[in-house]
Parts: sequence; structure tokens; C-alpha cells
Amino acid sequence: MVGIIGAAIWYFAVKPYDYSIAFTTNTPSGIIYERIEYWPYESFSNAEILEENFDEEVKHQLNFKDKSLVIDWNISQINDSVNKVKAIVRHPESLVSSRLSLLTGKNKEQDSLKKELEIIRKSLEEDKSNYKIAIKGETKAPKTDCACMSLKGQLQQKAMLMMTNIGYLSDYILKYDLEMPAKPRVLVKSWDKETNEIKFDFCFPIIKKEGLSETDKIKLKTLPSFNAMHVVYNGNYLFTHFAWYKLQDYAKANHLKISDQILEVFNNNPEMGGTSIEWTTDIYTLIKD
Repeated sequence: MVGIIGAAIWYFAVKPYDYSIAFTTNTPSGIIYERIEYWPYESFSNAEILEENFDEEVKHQLNFKDKSLVIDWNISQINDSVNKVKAIVRHPESLVSSRLSLLTGKNKEQDSLKKELEIIRKSLEEDKSNYKIAIKGETKAPKTDCACMSLKGQLQQKAMLMMTNIGYLSDYILKYDLEMPAKPRVLVKSWDKETNEIKFDFCFPIIKKEGLSETDKIKLKTLPSFNAMHVVYNGNYLFTHFAWYKLQDYAKANHLKISDQILEVFNNNPEMGGTSIEWTTDIYTLIKD
């Protein structure tokens, strides 16, 4: 009897959550985080973010019919390529009735959430046909003389900012009749993971010659060589940061210290057509000493 009473006290008063549901995936944690952060629930409504911790946790408050609940989405690493996604559910406003319904097996909310997780899992798997990421190992990032523009914005806006400003760089190249000995590139100088803002230089490599002058927008810079982890990304340039996420997971699992200085070299011109999975980006991330 004492054991039963103790178990009841633990279940109704001590247990920190009502139930949890989980799945595993070999999708990088940052991609999972992006997917879950603003997930358009099918069976739940009025979702809002209570807390978030980049690539580790997103906490949502939302409703299932007339009942309020909190889902703490937890992303934890199993190894350098596999992550566990766990939805931990609480009902702060109806704890006892919710836990009773779980005991009786009559909980449509739980069944609905299981379906949501399966939809998320499938969507992550299906997206893998749109990109490939290969970690090549340690190397030296290439040193390059460039004409550059300094830009900043949300990480997911990087490609849009490049497209918006590419005309200024193209006009500069034409004005001075410059040769481009290498492909366009981006050097990310900072990445604030709390605000998701990046600051970066968008650059066209050039062969320097006499008479070049800078403008308000265009500056002449030498992008330095540095010790780096080299990753090759295949896919649409809108999502090159998926490779950043993959390397972050790899570095965490293998105790490798990397910085937020990232060089991206874009090897294909999207205006020439072709399928995006054929476009390659060489990505170099600074290794800390």
C-alpha cells in the first residue's frame, strides 16, 4: 500500500512532465531546430515560442482543442551524425486531469502529437534529396584579393542579400575591366546565435592593377588564408548554412574547436540553369588554436 501511495504521489506531484515522445534522425541539429522553431502544427493551435536555445531546445505554448499545454522540444546528440528529438509535454493548468487521461489510455492529444512528430521526421528525411554535405577534413582556406561589400542580416537572408547587391560588384568589375581569377565568395566575420544575425563580406576575386579606387560600397580587401575544416555542400545556395550545422555537430562530437569565421566559395552560377543539387559550395571554417 505504501508503495502504491508513493508511486501515486510521484506520478501526480513529483514527475516533472506528463509524457514524452521521441525519434532519431541523422539530420544536423541546426536544421531540426529551424524546422521545429516555427512548425505549423496540424492538430494544435495558437503556438507561441516561450524559450529557445539554438540547436538544442525550443519551448512552445499551444492549445489542443480547449486545453493549454507546453511542449519542450529537446535536441540531443547521439553521435556526430545522429540526433535525438524529444517532445516533453506538460499541462500546467490541468495537470491531474491530463495525467488521469494518460492512465486510462484515453488521450487523443498524445495520439495527435505522435502524428506531428512523424510528419516532422518524414519532412526532414524528404528534404535530404535536396542537398548533400561532405566533411573533407583539415586544410588551408585560399588567400584571395577581392572587391568586397560588407553586409549584415539574418542568417537565412544571406542569399537574398547577395542577390540584392551583386549588381554593385558586377558594375565595379565592368568599370575597371577586371579579371576574376576565382569564383565569388562570402567571408562570414561574425554569427550571433541568439539574434541569428551574421556580418559578412560578399566578394568577387580580382587581379589587382593600377588605378583601382574604392567606393562607399565597394572596398578592396585581401581575404586571408587560415587553418580550416573543409566541407563541400551540394544544393541551393539559400541553404549553404546547413553545412555549417553539420560541421557544428561534427565538431561537438569530436571535441574540435571551430570559430564563426566561415569562407564560402560558390562554384556554380545559378543563372546558367541546371538542378540545384549539382551546385557546389566549398566551405572553410576557421579552426581555433
